[in-house]
Amino acid sequence: MTEPQIRALFTRIADAEPAGSQLDIQLARSRGRARLRRRRAWVAGSSVLAAAAAVVLAVGLGAVRLGSGPALRPAAPSQFNPLVPYLSFGWLPAGDALLAGGVRPEVAYLTAGRTIDSNSNWNVEAYAAGQCHLTGPAGELRCSTEALEGLTARITGRAPAVRGHRAFWAGQYLVWQYARGGWAAVLLPIKYDNPKGSSAARQQARREAARIAAHVRFGVATPPLVFPVQLARLPRPWRVSSVYYLPDAGMLRASRFALGTGNPDLGADGGLEYQTSLPYLLVDPSTPGNDSCGRPATGVINGYRVVVTHQVLSSVNGQHTTTTQGLCAAGADGLTLSIAEHGSAHPPIGVARLFRDHLRLLGTSPANWTREPIR
Repeated sequence: MTEPQIRALFTRIADAEPAGSQLDIQLARSRGRARLRRRRAWVAGSSVLAAAAAVVLAVGLGAVRLGSGPALRPAAPSQFNPLVPYLSFGWLPAGDALLAGGVRPEVAYLTAGRTIDSNSNWNVEAYAAGQCHLTGPAGELRCSTEALEGLTARITGRAPAVRGHRAFWAGQYLVWQYARGGWAAVLLPIKYDNPKGSSAARQQARREAARIAAHVRFGVATPPLVFPVQLARLPRPWRVSSVYYLPDAGMLRASRFALGTGNPDLGADGGLEYQTSLPYLLVDPSTPGNDSCGRPATGVINGYRVVVTHQVLSSVNGQHTTTTQGLCAAGADGLTLSIAEHGSAHPPIGVARLFRDHLRLLGTSPANWTREPIR
């Protein structure tokens, strides 16, 4: 999902009647996953994900023999810390820059280009140790996470080694083993996914992809990840489970993030992993176009006008139902904030109570943003 699509999702929640919806939540999640597989941003965010998006890669190696490759000195992390961006670009083609990124425990990802909705963007992702496995006599590489389905792509040939590590072409992907137990991928811009396109242009894209991969930095210092809100007095197991961020004022600003306890009942949307009945949030500085909740306020909390909704979601056959709670606060301390919870009709902390008793808005000044979203 891209950023506008994420906002549209929250707007639809705000506009909906409190009961009787025929929205198929499983279908909505499936469509979100398909969009993520296409555009990576985790979102992103997301797609962005773009935005962002994030997508899970499983690469079938076909008849190409992997070989043992050079010894890989460091081991890939067993999990990524969602509060610490693990990837950064070391080189990009002229005119391109970081547009968005994200971190989940199993995968970290970046999107670069000129505009977030362009078909000329580069997407890079890296998987934590154990997410990818070589299986079968054909040497198939499978990568998967709890919340997202995988994508299978067939290796089409060897690629130049990436900093001494074995690498392969797989359609629009360049994949390589960046560390012991960990694999990474560069997704070439969609505009090159055209059999009638220029062969010279595709070869140039491959050269640029190889150079991007060779300069990706893993586990080194990046600009700090900061949050324009802070949560307090939450149940002890609750923590940030995934983050989608944007570059802002020399920092990486969390644009949306989800909370979880580590339990396996995760869903995925817009590049985030969220847990049933726990909140996920979208928060950005208010600008024309994101300074409205799409309907009149339903109440006032802590002096801010808010729209609070409750919606019963059911599948087409009526066999499965779930409840969605939503809260939107437009222009609150210069921020536009949306909170959503999917699952139980009686979550541990409802969206109104979370906003009233547990959330502090930090305004639009980067100097006031925090690296500790939960205290």
